[in-house]
Amino acid sequence: MTQETGFEKSTDLEGVVYQKLRAPSLNGETLQIPPLSKIRDLWHTNVGRTAAGTSTRFDRSLKELQVIGRTELAEKALAYSGAYLDDLPSLTSNNIIMSGHQPKLFHPGVWYKNFVLSEFGKRLNACAVNLVVDNDICIQPSVSFPSIPENAADWKETRLERVAMDLNGEEVPYESRSVVDWKLFESFGVRLSKRFGKGEADCLVHHLWRHVNVAVSRVSNQSNIGLGHLVAAGRHRLENEHGLRTIEVPISHLADTSAFACFFKSILSAAAEFRIIYNSVLNEYRDIHRIRSESHPVPKLTEHDGWTEVPFWIWSDFDCRRQRLYVRFRDDQVLLSNLSGWEFNCSLAEVDGQVSELKKGGVFIRPRALMTTLFSRLILSDLFLHGIGGAKYDQLTDLISERFFEVRLPGFQTLSATLKLPFSFDLVSRHELTDLDRKIREVRFHPERFIHEPSDLVADLIARKQTWAFGELASPRSRERHAAIDSLNQRLVVYATPTLDSLKERRINFKEKQRASEIFSSREFSFCLFDMSVIDKLKELAII
Repeated sequence: MTQETGFEKSTDLEGVVYQKLRAPSLNGETLQIPPLSKIRDLWHTNVGRTAAGTSTRFDRSLKELQVIGRTELAEKALAYSGAYLDDLPSLTSNNIIMSGHQPKLFHPGVWYKNFVLSEFGKRLNACAVNLVVDNDICIQPSVSFPSIPENAADWKETRLERVAMDLNGEEVPYESRSVVDWKLFESFGVRLSKRFGKGEADCLVHHLWRHVNVAVSRVSNQSNIGLGHLVAAGRHRLENEHGLRTIEVPISHLADTSAFACFFKSILSAAAEFRIIYNSVLNEYRDIHRIRSESHPVPKLTEHDGWTEVPFWIWSDFDCRRQRLYVRFRDDQVLLSNLSGWEFNCSLAEVDGQVSELKKGGVFIRPRALMTTLFSRLILSDLFLHGIGGAKYDQLTDLISERFFEVRLPGFQTLSATLKLPFSFDLVSRHELTDLDRKIREVRFHPERFIHEPSDLVADLIARKQTWAFGELASPRSRERHAAIDSLNQRLVVYATPTLDSLKERRINFKEKQRASEIFSSREFSFCLFDMSVIDKLKELAII
């Protein structure tokens, strides 16, 4: 089953469309917006839009920048992927289809994008590139899984367990997060297979980690390689083994290109104007979605004592925590700062050339989330495949591009899928719980219906309630009537206590079952917990 459309609600705010996206609920169901059967039409529209785009924000034509950016992308991706792949796909086109995600062991619905990426790269004769988002924070390198009671009747014992991929370390970007305990890391596949209760041959993680360890063996400087890069390399090798034809490149590598430096400079040189546009688009988005949080979906760009914030991260070899980047101008000099002690200045003309020089000094400038997809869609690709989260937030990106760069970005494809572990089941349905709540409410508001063989006193209370409800005292808007009926209900419900207590006990039991059901039937478990057949299933779902 496939969800092929999203509910769109037009608004009074110019250019903003609310697209309601929900993860597929049924096992084997996909979300495709637009449907994959229409992706070729979207592709041709996008290629035409890319060719026609112009912008005055760069010191060269947009078309020239796109040619440079795509050439650099292909070179970087081939070099990066070639370090661990034995069989690289041949590149026969300058047209590029892209997707991307953090280098972690995500659920199959995220992995689905990679299968569609490969399939339509072949069909559209395009270079299929997966972006390794290594500027996000690596929080806890582990995989959670459900403990499975041997006896189904012991469902109350259901809980989530975790197996560590590595020792916990400082929460820093994937790019800067190296492996702490190599023995722990290299044994992860075996340990997870055993703890999860599956034989090594059956659990995908065993095959995945064989590829991860091959990638480890090909790294010349293990102390300087990111944990996430090794996980991504192993996953990419596994995909390649099963016929997917893609290349990959981390954001950290793209940030070293001249195309990125030019993109960075275009925003830096008009930072105050960009901040106004960025924040106004964010205000519109929050108004439409009725969001009050100051951090969702992203924080606003700020100003401090003449410093203007730009949407890029900065950190260094000495302090790997991500910090905000600020800019100010003094005469013909551009000053950059994290407002925490680090400053750098150069002429505006030299900014793009200095980005790579900063890295040589151990300082890293990386795009934040919206800038990653803005750069990818504006300069690098003709079609970007998003998951649900990226699709929601890129409504902002579309408007920022139109209002700042005066370029309408190529449309994106939204994809997700739901695949559940084979033992998933529901101990209780949502409908049963709703029905139980309805019965509890009925006992509280109509207790007389649940009192059998009432005494004379109870019969008198019921008669008085009937008089207030339907007799001569009945007046729909009377506060006195409402108070009288409420008081009588509270006295009568005491005599319906056995029924009410029974329903409450059932509800507590149902809620416990619902908790277990949510664990068993979650779509969020890592793809590495599945058996190898999940690969064939995802291939099947990627073909129309």
